[in-house]
Parts: sequence; C-alpha cells; structure tokens
Amino acid sequence: MPLNGERAYQVMQENGVDTIISTSTENVYYISNYWCLGKKLYIGHQVYSLLPLEGEPAIVASLDEADLIVDSETWIGDHRFYGKSKVELGQSDEPSEQTGALLKIYQEAKPETDGVSALLKALDEKGLTKGVIALDPTGLTSSQYGYIKEKLPDADLVDGAALLSSIRLVKTDPEVERIRRATEITEKSMEDALEIARPEITELDLAGMFAYSVAYDGGQVTQNLIGFRERSAFPNPVPTMFEAQRRDVVRMTFGCTWDHYHSNVSRTAAIGPPLAKVKRRWEAVIGAQDAVIDAIEPGVKVSELYAAAEKVLAGADVKVYSPEFGHGLGVECNEIPRIKADGELELLEGMALNVDIPVLELGWGGIQLEDTVLVTGDGCELLTKTDRTLYLL
Repeated sequence: MPLNGERAYQVMQENGVDTIISTSTENVYYISNYWCLGKKLYIGHQVYSLLPLEGEPAIVASLDEADLIVDSETWIGDHRFYGKSKVELGQSDEPSEQTGALLKIYQEAKPETDGVSALLKALDEKGLTKGVIALDPTGLTSSQYGYIKEKLPDADLVDGAALLSSIRLVKTDPEVERIRRATEITEKSMEDALEIARPEITELDLAGMFAYSVAYDGGQVTQNLIGFRERSAFPNPVPTMFEAQRRDVVRMTFGCTWDHYHSNVSRTAAIGPPLAKVKRRWEAVIGAQDAVIDAIEPGVKVSELYAAAEKVLAGADVKVYSPEFGHGLGVECNEIPRIKADGELELLEGMALNVDIPVLELGWGGIQLEDTVLVTGDGCELLTKTDRTLYLL
C-alpha cells in the first residue's frame, strides 16, 4: 500500500489530530489503495477514507464501485457504502474469489442514500465526532464541507489537505518502486519517439509514438508536450501538425503513471548540428541542474537549491529565470516541496523531487532538462537513467 503509516501517525500526534478524513481520489488512494474512478471522472461520486489515531479505519464509497474496492486489495476492512447498484446478483456454485467477494459485499451492504450520510454514520459509530478532525477539502464542494462542519459541532476541523501533503512528503519503498517503474516507461517511450524524429516529421507524429509506447508497457500518459523550433519556447507546447526542419530545437516534456504514481521527464534535442546559441544555453541548463543535484541532501532548504541553479544561470547571462526549479513527485505530479527562492522547507530522506531547469526565449526557442531524484541519507539517487545530454538527431 502507498500509506507511510509510521509517518502518518507521527504527524497526527505532533499536530494533535485525532482523525484524518481524506476526500480526493489521490488522497483516498494514498490512505487505502482504493482508486475512485467515479470521482476522477467527475461524475458526482463522493469518496472518503477515515484514518483515526486510535481505532479502525474505514472507506466510504459508492456501492457501484464495490468491484474497485475488491480489486484494490485494500488493507482497510471496514467498507461503508451509499447509493444503489445496477448489478443483478446471479447464482454460481463455484464463483471465482473476486466474484465471491463482490457477491458478499452486495448481499451484506446496507447503503446510505448519499456519501455524506454514510460518512457521518461511520464517524458516529466509531466515536469520532469529537476532537480534532483533519478534513481534506480538496474533494468536497463548499456545500458538502459546510454540511459536514454543521453536523460535527463538537469537532475542531483543521486543514486535512495540508496535513496529508506533509505526510506524503516521505515516500515508502512501494511508492518509490511505482515512481521508478513509471519513469522507466516514460524514458523508454521517449527514446522510441525520438527514433522516428527527422526533418518534416510533425509534433503529433512524435507524440503518437510516445503514447503508443507508453500504452504498450501498461502506463497511462499524463504529459505529452513537444515543441519544434520557436514553439519549443511555448510554456505548454501541445503537439500540432507543425513540421520539424533541419537544425530545429526540440523541447519535450513527457510523463505517465504506473499504479497511479507519476513520472515527469524533460529533454531537449537538436535535428542536425545544433547552433552555437543552443550549445551555450544547453551548457547553462545542465550546469544549473548539476548544481542543484550536488546540493541535495537531508536538511538543505529548497531555497538553497534554487539559489544554486540561479547562480549558474546568472553566470551564463540567462536573464529570465523560472519561478521554480522543480517540485515533489508522487501520487500527484506536482507535490510539495516547490524548489523556489523563498522556500523554507528542508529536505528529508525519502523525498522524491523533480529538478527542472527550463530556459525559454519566445521568438528563438526553449531548452529544458528535468530529472527525478530520491533524497537519500547522504545525498540523492537519480531515478531517471537516460543520458542527461543534448540529444542530436
């Protein structure tokens, strides 16, 4: 399971929190290993996971997603449901293990009419309606949040999203393996795409090859941004039918998920011999990233990482800097910490970071290098394995 249980209970104790209620697809998955598809598809589903400091946790889900609960093999045994099912219960003398478990849920479930009612009933039955409750607002409408607050007059509600972000900072080994596998798929698919790069090929051609390769390896594409020539300086170069020419700069940002954990890799290429300015800018970008990677170790503030990159870029006469030179990575692509000039957060062993150095000049082009690192006890480990070089196509 993704949950860093030891850290979760430690952070709860340090903050005086009695219960965490997560409400977003990502936060519920982090706690329970159950991914709410209906929530992610924005079709009106509610989902909750309850993690008390003392007592048994629970999941609240739509009865129509009972199969996803079974598939998740969640460690949480208390499942609360709401709504109606569209499944007819058949008869089978020898159902499979999964079908048997699903039949049992449908036969025994006593669903509430809606998710909030099921949540409040679970809290009441578990004696969790008082004390400090960290309620994650990210998966709630304002009216849902207000109703829950009204129905818990004896509870002190605090920001559960901030608490969960703090817990998720330090990755478990299973989380790291998910990120590692997603990164492997992204890098392999990126190289498959670059195999077909040549003059007159379109951005969409490369994007299609990347997507095909990711799907072949079982990943889900999350980022597929490719810009040729002056479009390489666009902040978000969504692929088009724009064709490459000889000596073009190609800027790419790719990503996918594996078991709901993200990868995020950026590379720059040149079709044919690169121009002198491309070489100069590339040396500045890789020098800045090297400076950040060299500075990474537990206890270092993220502002120090930003300053390390800024110093190299200033020395290379790069006039405009990105407001951030990277971010955390995990069940969401952009997590804390943010590598920014005023960032006070200190690095911890087990953090997964993306070190991202973009230099974009509209009217000329853009260069970017982005890699994922894991903070270790005495430095960091690169999780990206492809060459950090200017690709020559």
